[in-house]
Amino acid sequence: MKNSRIKLSKFIGTLAIVLALVATTNLNAQGPPGGETDTQDVPLDGGLIALVIGAAAYGVKKLRDKRQ
Repeated sequence: MKNSRIKLSKFIGTLAIVLALVATTNLNAQGPPGGETDTQDVPLDGGLIALVIGAAAYGVKKLRDKRQ
């Protein structure tokens, strides 16, 4: 039972990291109202990926501390 929990925990952690990297690579800020397309979109990928990975690592640490 304990071994399966560890495997599930590792799988969920790995899945969260992969999804964080995949889902945040092509995000752009919303454009101006009125449909003006002459401005450039603002990418939100660099710092957002680091924030999501840091939050996931913090969550895993808290879960491990709670078990002990």
